[in-house]
Amino acid sequence: MGSPAGESVMNSLEQEHYSKQEVLEEIARFAKNRWVGVHCIEKDDKGNRIMVRYIDKRPIVIDSPRDLLLVMQRLGKRGLRSVYATAAVYSELRSIDDVKSLSNMILYTPTWDIDNDFKNWRSTVRACVEIIEALKEEGVEKSVFVKWSGNGAHVHLHERSIGEGVLKGRTPLDVAYAIVEYVRMKVEPRIQEIAMIDECNIKVENKIDRQRMFTCPLSLHRDHDRVCVCIRPSRLHHFDPSWINPRSYVHDRDWALYEKGEADQLAERAISVVGGFPLRRTRRRKYPRLDEAVAKWLSVLSSGGDEYKDHGLRNAR
Repeated sequence: MGSPAGESVMNSLEQEHYSKQEVLEEIARFAKNRWVGVHCIEKDDKGNRIMVRYIDKRPIVIDSPRDLLLVMQRLGKRGLRSVYATAAVYSELRSIDDVKSLSNMILYTPTWDIDNDFKNWRSTVRACVEIIEALKEEGVEKSVFVKWSGNGAHVHLHERSIGEGVLKGRTPLDVAYAIVEYVRMKVEPRIQEIAMIDECNIKVENKIDRQRMFTCPLSLHRDHDRVCVCIRPSRLHHFDPSWINPRSYVHDRDWALYEKGEADQLAERAISVVGGFPLRRTRRRKYPRLDEAVAKWLSVLSSGGDEYKDHGLRNAR
């Protein structure tokens, strides 16, 4: 089908947005050393935006604002709509093989994906608060930021808050998956309560996998004229949908703050309960079954003090 009649890269919202220096800088800052994917303005025969992850058979890399400008130039008439980057950080990205190798993956950003209808944005904020409070209970506070992306939000734990000692002998994928799943299980009762009270279909999901991509800060949404903004947890209660207007967005550039090693104890506890990323192709189960993990998690709660027991009943403010 191609681009709809009259749709043009020039003089478009996309052209205006991606000409801003702050937008170029923030996308490059998040995407550095990550594998990048882009949604084009142009659509395929089924009406879906074309996704591009390789140029000249090499993974797309954006390590600087100039790199993003070059990608836009290479896309040409297809145009740039949205920019994504992997949760994984790689030591090098020169070939297709580099994005397939676990040994080339040096860090991984634990991320909780909150899916909801945009009209229920207040419920999404409450879900973010639940995750943030659960992380605080685990001693993690300085290395967390929220990213509003389209209809829902992502809660990110800075990958460098996990020390080298925790990663030694483990893959970053295993550690990230365990952290996300451990916290997701802790907040699930409260998320279900929010869904019931607010009559919405909100979900907190663990989408961690080998090549998972998330929207870059200040990227436009692929379908809606909304911009992906970062929010520090202390300002989350002030969030308003007007913050994601592409022409008047509110974005916190301090999203990259972190404390090295802050998440180490959380990581160790999560690994002891969850294990790691489930390897479906292995004949022998490497990690515990989910029901076993839940049972183990409950035993952790029962022996870990009262601060955990009331988590599912806490009222969001």
